[in-house]
Amino acid sequence: MQSSSGVTSEIAATGKATQACITEVSRTELLINQDTSSLFVGGNAKLSKRPSITWSDTPVAVTYSRPYAVAMLPGHIEVRSAHRLSDHGLTQKLPIAGTSVLTACQSSGNVFVAATGSDGIHQLAPVPFDQQAKALADVDQFAEALTMSAYLHDSQTEPNRQLEDGIHIRYGHHLFGRGEFDEGLGQMGMSSTSNPVTLLHLFPSLASPALLHPVSHLVPGVKLPKVAEPTGEAYSHAVSVLLPYLLSHRSRLAAFTAATDTAHQATASQASTTAGSHRATAQHQSASRSGETSEAGTPGWSYSEAMEEASEPGSPMRNKPQEFLAGLQPEQRHRLAVLVDTAILKVMLAMDDTGALLRFVQRSNDVDLREGEVALRARGRYSELVALYQQRGQHEAALDLLHTLTLSPQDLNIRPQGAAAELRDLTGVWAAVRYLVAVGGHQTGLVKKHARWILTVDPEAGLEMFTEMQPPSSPDSVLPILASHAPSLCATYLEAAIAQGSVSAQEYDTYLAQMYLQAVLEEADPEQQQQHQQPVAASTEGSSQTALQQSGSDAAAPELPKAATAQQDAYAKLKRLLMTSQFIDAERLLKVIPHARLLEIQALLQKHLGDHKEALRIYLDLMHDYKLAEEYCDGIYQESNSTSLHGMHQLPASLQSRLKGVASQGWGAPGGPGSDMYLLLIQALLQQNEAAFSEAAGQSGDGQEASQMSARWQEVAQLLGRKHDRIDSVQALPLLPLQMPLRLLLPFLEGAVRLLVEQVRNAAVVRSLRRSENLQVREDLTKSKQRYVLVCSLLLGFCCLHGLKFAKTACCSS
Repeated sequence: MQSSSGVTSEIAATGKATQACITEVSRTELLINQDTSSLFVGGNAKLSKRPSITWSDTPVAVTYSRPYAVAMLPGHIEVRSAHRLSDHGLTQKLPIAGTSVLTACQSSGNVFVAATGSDGIHQLAPVPFDQQAKALADVDQFAEALTMSAYLHDSQTEPNRQLEDGIHIRYGHHLFGRGEFDEGLGQMGMSSTSNPVTLLHLFPSLASPALLHPVSHLVPGVKLPKVAEPTGEAYSHAVSVLLPYLLSHRSRLAAFTAATDTAHQATASQASTTAGSHRATAQHQSASRSGETSEAGTPGWSYSEAMEEASEPGSPMRNKPQEFLAGLQPEQRHRLAVLVDTAILKVMLAMDDTGALLRFVQRSNDVDLREGEVALRARGRYSELVALYQQRGQHEAALDLLHTLTLSPQDLNIRPQGAAAELRDLTGVWAAVRYLVAVGGHQTGLVKKHARWILTVDPEAGLEMFTEMQPPSSPDSVLPILASHAPSLCATYLEAAIAQGSVSAQEYDTYLAQMYLQAVLEEADPEQQQQHQQPVAASTEGSSQTALQQSGSDAAAPELPKAATAQQDAYAKLKRLLMTSQFIDAERLLKVIPHARLLEIQALLQKHLGDHKEALRIYLDLMHDYKLAEEYCDGIYQESNSTSLHGMHQLPASLQSRLKGVASQGWGAPGGPGSDMYLLLIQALLQQNEAAFSEAAGQSGDGQEASQMSARWQEVAQLLGRKHDRIDSVQALPLLPLQMPLRLLLPFLEGAVRLLVEQVRNAAVVRSLRRSENLQVREDLTKSKQRYVLVCSLLLGFCCLHGLKFAKTACCSS
């Protein structure tokens, strides 16, 4: 019945009882009997979801003494838990016959029983909750025990907390032994004393005695049942449940260690600053000490204070999951980290390979190297072992293992598994290359030892290793290795090193040229030497080419032997280097070249020595190649003009364009920087002609001599015609012989006159433009001089210039 409205509602039948038996559990809950059961009813007059209490007989009366329901049955008193968590709850029976009255005192929990035929009233006093919890735990009723411990008045006191933690630990072991791994580890994790050591005691295979012994003091002082470690599929499932707990403990340990390290650094910095202030004066020293003492008492977190606080009973830090870490020394925390990381490695080994283990060992970790090595080798996980070696700085062991995986995996006791199964042949070589590149060039002995087999299996991989290594190895240490195992790569390596800027071109260009030269001079066949390196006969055009000089052309014969092709490539690179580098020791290279060989190279070296006459003599007299001689002069001319224009970008844009236009026309007149080379070429041609004419005069008649002289003069005249904009006619004409026909010089003279007329016309246009600019500047100057400012001091006036009124002082400009 609702007391406020008087409305009645039916809840449940009372069964065989002649009258209803209703007991108040709380203000919002009642206990109603129905035959041999007691049902919980909420304040809304509906049955509660709590399980009913079943008695051994129909109760006459029921009372409630938290957390028990006490029923008066015919012949005895029966006590049952009102919070039954299992079907096997404990029951207490008291043989008191003839009871008539049953009541409970809610404040004390005592139950009073009045029995007929007895002399008095019986008092049933409850056993203390902590003793009841212990008794329930002793009979493996852990859920009931935890419920009982929750009724303790002050559950945060140290004894009560220890009781609850112990029940959680024992309950977890109990569930784990029954194969309920999730629930068991969960119960153990609910204990405030839970730590990795407690969990790993369930897995002897994950934690060796050598790793457990230094941290054995972290095991809670609870008598634990012996639980056998699962096997087979159950073991795989158990460790998969354990892994998240280990990773969580690992994260907490890392965070705590980082926080304490930061606090230590801050304390050391503050102490250093304070010590510096102490050295000021003697008076300030005493004041500083007193100030330091007062600062020590100010509120603020420090590592020592945190440890003291954590060690006090009832401290708030004791409630934190990582509470036990505060009481550990740094060495103990490190040993704990070693235990956890080693266990994580073994757990991941027992699970399917997803790459997580490889990523784990590649990052910073505290895995025990010896145990980790044994575990990884036993499973054939050599890739992970290499990563572990690398993380610990055991580079030699890692590379030795890679060497074995690459060349002789059959020598390993356990067949490679996972990623290691792919580390053979070229794959293993490139893995070793990446490893050495990551290690860097400062490991000279290690690089020298393992570069040998890498270069033997894959020379290209070895070359990339040396070129990509950071910091780069010194060429003085790399070149001897390449010379012994891959001599053909010495020049290629030095090219890459110079291009990357890791070595100085000034220091190694000559050395690189010497390598090219050595490759060119190495002849396998004397006939091949004659075919590819000796100059061929001069053509009617006056130009000749050697096979080596044609190595870069598209018309090269595809049937050339491999050695000849390599020589042609070396020749082309040598020529390119001599034409572009400014750091060639020409005298050193000339001493290596035989007298009658590599004439073009000798000519380029003479250029570096500045002996252009000798270079032209080689082109004309020895090689009989007029085309190369002209190209040589063109190159000198272009270099001279580019050098003269160096730094022109710093000038105004208008002046830059004018200078470039003038430079394209020979600096305003025929000749200019580099034009002397063409004069030297003309002299060399005429001297060659005179020698040829003298020889022809002694062997033939006057008609043939005149014909040959005419052909030579024609070559000189054609050169003058092609280069009329670069050759100064005033200097060139006196060099020509008086017998040279004027008709041959007409193209040169016409071109020179046209160029001169064009330059005069351009100069006139430029002068007109400059005059116009001058007039414009003068006009602007005149206008600026005519401007003035009129200052009036009247209070009120009128500006006659602009028709403006102004007050007080005003300024008007015009």
